Amino acid sequence: MIGLGKWTGDIETSVLSGSAVVDIKNNNGEYDFLVSVPSVEKLPDFKVYDICENGNCLSGKADISLMGKMTVDIAVEINGDTFTGYIKVPFLGKIEIKNGRKIG
Repeated sequence: MIGLGKWTGDIETSVLSGSAVVDIKNNNGEYDFLVSVPSVEKLPDFKVYDICENGNCLSGKADISLMGKMTVDIAVEINGDTFTGYIKVPFLGKIEIKNGRKIG
């Protein structure tokens, strides 16, 4: 499993901006993601699934309860203690994750 640990990256959209913190854990051989955005008091409910590992890349989907259920695509490429990636959101398009780095 790759990418285990705590990571942060900056996102900026018309509806949300700030630094997201993602704790990636090994849950009996399956990826488990705990996500928070400290600048947001209450995040919508979400579930990350269909995680694929390909070399140093992780990709998957997430269902988010926001004005009904919305499915987003997520992809990151991990390079040591940094990463690049994006979230592809319906109606908003591809949102780049900037300044991705491991914090724990």
